[in-house]
Amino acid sequence: MSSSSTIVSGSLSVGQQELEENEEISKNRRNPKVALAFEEVLDSIGSRGKFQTRLNIVFNCFGPCFNMMSVNVFFLAMQTPDHWCHVPGREHVNVSLEEWKNFTIPRAGNSFSKCLMYNQSDAVNWSSAAPIKCQHGWDYDETWFSLTVPSQMNWVCDNQQPAKDVLFYAQNIGVAMSLLFGYIGDMYGRRPLQLFCLVTHVISRLLLVLTPDILVLFILAESIVSAAAGPMLESTLSVGLELADIRHRTTLNYISSCCLGVGFMAAGFLSWLLRNWNYFMYCTAALFFTLILFSRWFPESPRWLACRGREEDALRQLRRIAVTNGGQLPPFPPRVMRTVAKAQRDRKGFLSLFSSWNVFKNTVLLITARSAHLLTQFSLVLLAGGVGVNPFLTVVAQGAVQLPSGSVVHVCAARFGRRWTAVGCALLAGVTCAATFCMLRAGIIGLAITVMAAITQFFTTGTITMANLQSVEVHPTCLRQIAACVEWAVAGVVMSAVPYVALMSDRRTPYAIIAALNLGTAFAISFLPESALQRLPESLQDAAVFGKDQKYWSWKPKPALQYPMK
Repeated sequence: MSSSSTIVSGSLSVGQQELEENEEISKNRRNPKVALAFEEVLDSIGSRGKFQTRLNIVFNCFGPCFNMMSVNVFFLAMQTPDHWCHVPGREHVNVSLEEWKNFTIPRAGNSFSKCLMYNQSDAVNWSSAAPIKCQHGWDYDETWFSLTVPSQMNWVCDNQQPAKDVLFYAQNIGVAMSLLFGYIGDMYGRRPLQLFCLVTHVISRLLLVLTPDILVLFILAESIVSAAAGPMLESTLSVGLELADIRHRTTLNYISSCCLGVGFMAAGFLSWLLRNWNYFMYCTAALFFTLILFSRWFPESPRWLACRGREEDALRQLRRIAVTNGGQLPPFPPRVMRTVAKAQRDRKGFLSLFSSWNVFKNTVLLITARSAHLLTQFSLVLLAGGVGVNPFLTVVAQGAVQLPSGSVVHVCAARFGRRWTAVGCALLAGVTCAATFCMLRAGIIGLAITVMAAITQFFTTGTITMANLQSVEVHPTCLRQIAACVEWAVAGVVMSAVPYVALMSDRRTPYAIIAALNLGTAFAISFLPESALQRLPESLQDAAVFGKDQKYWSWKPKPALQYPMK
């Protein structure tokens, strides 16, 4: 047979297969009895094949890494280096910087004043003059940073409010805009959302470099990344989990979490290498542009397509996966797509959070846990530059501890249950922050503070790991995604307080605030129900009574009567 005949025959075969599948879809729409077997479809087309491998490597490994890197390099770019008043004239005398500062800058405790200078710079005894505010700008310590946003814009002393405003308003506007990103994901698909998030990161990082002197544009540029960071992570992970077999889903989730820690560390190394915040942003934009080049490997979710009534498109997506993995699509996927669509029709709205006291209480407690984590994690990043030690290594150490934290917390949660593991993490995070406060009061700085910050990050990572798991396990099926969205949104508003906590003039006070927050959180989340070995609530009625028969001082989790241990 000639090659042209083969092509025509192949085209007719594919066309006939699509026609038969479309006819079967029409029949299934009229058939109320269909069985859910999406895992069987994955087994038949390959659930760990080439398609999933390249998707997960690019978007569930590099994606979370670049995402976390982008978020944290901005916080490093907002560091305020040590600074003092610029007093002209040193170029005409042969003295060291330290000697010049002794002559021209008054002391503030054990260090030089950041905002005052002597008024009589041409006198022999300069220190006899009355100190005044800086008249000629500021000089900045370039030990760690050659340029940051505050040092470029002189957001210091009486003009330090813009730095706080940027972090505050960018976070709050980002929370509001994240609802738009969620709408895009639900209405137009995961793939358009992912592309939108990638483009947003590129535009934002380039726009930041161009607009630091236009405060409104600068805030908007950062707020769109604040809005996109969470939806970008969730869209990649959800598509990856939906295309993985059930035995591989936990592993994929763990790998994605580890890559977040790697991104945390990469932010420190990248900033240390480049030292100039403009270069931070250019490099981050280039990395996200690279991901855009691989966007053809990011598919639309077949489940989402089926839920939107686009079953033909879902089948085309599954056929593409099968071909990439070296297989072919079996004849039964049309039924599966219809079953998935039917299973998604019982979703509830946001008002379901108020359907019962138990549901509302659990949501508020999980908001508390997420808020404590965000405020602790990012405050420690901002505080990295104010303890007399390499701020980049401090960030790297805080990211490194997140890798083993997930493993340790996983073991504890299985052995002692979710509730007391979460309480222990928050409690120990509060204790380490309190210890850090005491160390700073005693004048201890440097490596010891870096170690304490890393330990605190270890425990606060456990807090959020447990909050993510508990949110899934205590909320009913019809409410899990909505509840998680609300929890993160409210926690994001609380996170806007980070600059007002971390950028205080007294570096000890933030640690006291964080310690009190985590200790209070530990007490609050002890009232969450134990969800280990329990039957997951399926309806709002199940969630209304979930955990009400448990004793507060119960220790090890016990299986529900419906699922006795063998």
